[in-house]
Amino acid sequence: MFCRLSREGGRSVERQEQDGRRLAAERGWEVVEVFKEWASASEFSKKGLKGRREWRRLLGTIEGLRDEIRAGQQYAVILWMEDRSARHIVQAWEFVKLCKDVGLTRIVLPSYEYDLTDPEDEAKFMGEVLHAQREMAKMSNRIRRAQLEAAENGEPHPGGPRRFGTVGVGKSKVSTAQAERECRLIHEAADRLLAGDSLRGIALDWHERGITTSTGRPFQNTTLKQMLMSPRLAGYRVHHTKRHAGQWDAILPVEKWEAVRAVLTDPGRARHLRGATPRYLLSGIVFCGKCERPMYGRIDYRKQTMSSYTCLNRPEIGSCGGIRRDMAKVDALIVEALFRAAEDENEKFDRAKRAVHSDGKNGNVDVARDLYEQLARDTGLLDRLEDKVAEELIKPETAKRKRTEIERRMERTRAKLDQLADSRVRAHIPLPRTLRAEWDGYSLDRKRAILRAVLHKVVINPQRPGNRFDPDAIVPDWKM
Repeated sequence: MFCRLSREGGRSVERQEQDGRRLAAERGWEVVEVFKEWASASEFSKKGLKGRREWRRLLGTIEGLRDEIRAGQQYAVILWMEDRSARHIVQAWEFVKLCKDVGLTRIVLPSYEYDLTDPEDEAKFMGEVLHAQREMAKMSNRIRRAQLEAAENGEPHPGGPRRFGTVGVGKSKVSTAQAERECRLIHEAADRLLAGDSLRGIALDWHERGITTSTGRPFQNTTLKQMLMSPRLAGYRVHHTKRHAGQWDAILPVEKWEAVRAVLTDPGRARHLRGATPRYLLSGIVFCGKCERPMYGRIDYRKQTMSSYTCLNRPEIGSCGGIRRDMAKVDALIVEALFRAAEDENEKFDRAKRAVHSDGKNGNVDVARDLYEQLARDTGLLDRLEDKVAEELIKPETAKRKRTEIERRMERTRAKLDQLADSRVRAHIPLPRTLRAEWDGYSLDRKRAILRAVLHKVVINPQRPGNRFDPDAIVPDWKM
């Protein structure tokens, strides 16, 4: 017996089972197994056939009965209606074909009993499923048209929990004052992100302050990113990637939201968010002048206050372990140089920022998209090269030459993307003349973001004998 409902809730499946058991009792049959499923059988379902576990289990059970049926055992499948089994003609045909192959010829409904040995009954069953498929297609068209109309009218997405920064409706409704406080928090998060703070740092800060999502859960990196990326913040209603003006007031100005979105989608961010949260100002920026490997922050737990940037002694990765330098003195030297750059060359920095935004009608967005498309095309060409060699369409020597050409082009493309990522980040990082006075109030995230915006790296070279700390051995490689 197979019982199905498109979604969980209600007692329809239980009623289907009751009717099926009554039908079996009237015929004196034993119900061997009941398959209950809460999943859509429509081709328009998001999960599709993958979500129909019980349906696949039913088909497997029927296949397993082949030997028993051929030995003379009688079986039948009880359904409440034809469309409980499938709402697509292909699925229905696979079901009917399997039943006929194993010799199971009876499909019983409260209203009719199908005999699959009769071509007319078989056609009737398939016709009922086809009718259900046609009705689903009509309903899907009506729903899609209604959704498009709602989007064009700027109506908010229906259902779901209350959106952070909105009043909401029903039981989830909050006061206007609460919604306004949440809107201020959205502005705060956007400003902090553009100033260099990380999603992780903002989420941890909000957790300490007791700020939760609209459903009362702590903000995580993903939930904070989803909220800040949402087009509704800029007053947009999006339908199939197309933006429509919403019926609500924007929380963020469009320009600020676009800037936030540019930072969050910047491919350069992914490299810096792996692993644990950086604990030192120059983590990932400072390098050994002898082996050119990254140096790491280390704390001398015996002295507690003594910390240093150290080149690890790990020959297997090419790290020499030959340089160690006082962390506080290195940080102070680089930060002082940064302060002077902010005070003396702020105009130059502003010109660099303006240049980032003056590279065409659509700016770096189109440039990045073209570069990613080129990278995807080249990746596909590399994959197909192996297939062509296997199929003997080209010679291995030709494939090797082509592979070298493609890989070099991909390296140039990645270099352009890295350069573009750096320029996009620099465009949003503030470097005010008052940086010296404001520096101590910045979070570590923001300080590191500012340094990454203006520094390629800091190289620590060996010192001359007898010097405890040689400033000339610290060589910053500025981007500007």
